[in-house]
Amino acid sequence: NKMTAWEYVYEDASDIVARIPIIAAFIYNLKYRGDKQVAIDPKLDMGANFAHMIGQSEQYKDVARMYFILHSDH
Repeated sequence: NKMTAWEYVYEDASDIVARIPIIAAFIYNLKYRGDKQVAIDPKLDMGANFAHMIGQSEQYKDVARMYFILHSDH
């Protein structure tokens, strides 16, 4: 049905967008940190978790949050 087909596309797109920081952190760690991967911390938000996964400092977590907020509308 054409009226409900978008629901599945929306769900798939949301899943992909949710995984972008994980994929980006994996690539960053592979290239710049000798493939030293860091697990996700479920207690952190998306920006802080990205900073955590790429091994950055506590101050960078605030920068990552701001970056994701400012660029979330694109």
